[in-house]
Amino acid sequence: MDPSPADTNPAAESTLDSLQETIGHRFRDVGLLGLALSTLKQPLTPETAAARQRLEFLGDAAWNFALALAVFRAHPQGPPGDLTRRRAAWSSRGGLARLAKRLGLPTPSLAPLGPSHRVLAELLEAVLGAVVEDGGFDAIRELAARVIGQGGESAAHPFVDAKSALQMAALARQEKLPSYRLVEKRGPAHHPTFRVAVTVRGAHGEIRMEAEGGSRQAAEQEAARLALLGLGEPSPPPHNIS
Repeated sequence: MDPSPADTNPAAESTLDSLQETIGHRFRDVGLLGLALSTLKQPLTPETAAARQRLEFLGDAAWNFALALAVFRAHPQGPPGDLTRRRAAWSSRGGLARLAKRLGLPTPSLAPLGPSHRVLAELLEAVLGAVVEDGGFDAIRELAARVIGQGGESAAHPFVDAKSALQMAALARQEKLPSYRLVEKRGPAHHPTFRVAVTVRGAHGEIRMEAEGGSRQAAEQEAARLALLGLGEPSPPPHNIS
């Protein structure tokens, strides 16, 4: 296992101390936290990358359950659809990215505008997985309860990105999940344009929408937003995604 990023850098060690305090878990094996944050020290060996992805898997599963439990207990009269939206506000890629920033996770500078939502979400999932592996589920459960309890207006009207909203709309209609396909990638490597198509089944047959963006993620979000409009569902406004 790679050593912790704090091994040789006092400033980084201070950041990790603050992070552990914010999360609410003091690591017995700080090497697990170092593994979760190992993407800060690219490139990774195949063994380290695989071990870190296992932490992401564990963190994703634990966090979804912890959020479901927190939302269920915080809203004892809430209907399932509302509970799902509240959970998605903090389990979607955008929600995880916002929480990563709120917790003060150290992040790599991979782009002029900072790391993408995907990078932040995966980083947080790996950290949450490390917490579960090091100390069990309680710390994750307590963090989820704090997030839901302190969400304020965002908890009452949670932000759900377009892809998550489209997925929930398909589930509510008991239809197949949306299918995304890369139609085209063009332009120079430093400034590409992605064109993506999404297909989802509506009340009167399949709906297919295409959209473009500066990243595949951005194109998928815009295609999902257009598909929601095609279904007659509420749609988040367009927004830039790294």
